[in-house]
Amino acid sequence: MAHLQKARVVKYKSNEVKIPDNFLQGPSPIPVVLKPVPFASSSVPEYKKCFAVTIDNVLSPEECSQLKQLAEQSALPAAEGDPNQSVWRPATVSLAPGLEAPAPGYRESDRIVWDSQEISDRLWARCCQAEGLKDQLAVMRQRSGQNPGRWEFSHINKRMRFLKYSPGQYFRPHCDGPYYYEENGTRFETQYTFHLYLNDSAEVSPESELEGGATSFLSWDKQRRIDVNPKAGSVLIFQHKGLLHAGNEVFKGEKFTVRTDLLYKWVEDKPPDAA
Repeated sequence: MAHLQKARVVKYKSNEVKIPDNFLQGPSPIPVVLKPVPFASSSVPEYKKCFAVTIDNVLSPEECSQLKQLAEQSALPAAEGDPNQSVWRPATVSLAPGLEAPAPGYRESDRIVWDSQEISDRLWARCCQAEGLKDQLAVMRQRSGQNPGRWEFSHINKRMRFLKYSPGQYFRPHCDGPYYYEENGTRFETQYTFHLYLNDSAEVSPESELEGGATSFLSWDKQRRIDVNPKAGSVLIFQHKGLLHAGNEVFKGEKFTVRTDLLYKWVEDKPPDAA
């Protein structure tokens, strides 16, 4: 990884935020539409068996703006004497749970980290208006060591990373890694990335000030790609494993997104005589 700086232990804290009772409650006023990312007919057909979908109309533009405002209210003020007095702080890369490092030249953006299970759950409930989504994501079968079993969907991660990309900022090609923990003897692990766009790009809405900033899925030689352009209120969900992607450079305006994950719990198969 280019220019990885000294790692540091991190622990995030937030202000208490009054979340309006009716915010993101109830169905979206516009039908929520699920579309697979068309890998098979794209320039990266090798990803045709990988899971990636977009979900449009999860939030209205007004709800996107309100969500960003709530995130900014959650952010603690900068330390006295810190030259950067913005609530948006430089983003880092995760090396392990609770361990992060700046990576200039690889990841350039600012962010706010806000833990709110309430907001995350409301976002997920909106997504689940999309027909078939819950069934598609309910179970992942695989082996953990020598024990056969499956990953069952548990919940959406409460940790939301609100990201701001200004002109010249980007996230170079990478694959997302899992976050994991154990609780009462059960292993939990993220399997899918959840990415909510809070504003449009000019590719989607010509009057938008944002130019660039697409999420690209790339071939491993980085010569071929398919782009997902930011669209306010839309969500991109894709598997962590094996999908090389990048946050393309922003050329004009600012790009705002929310990044979190879908958490699964490991369930071992019962032996036949215990069934």
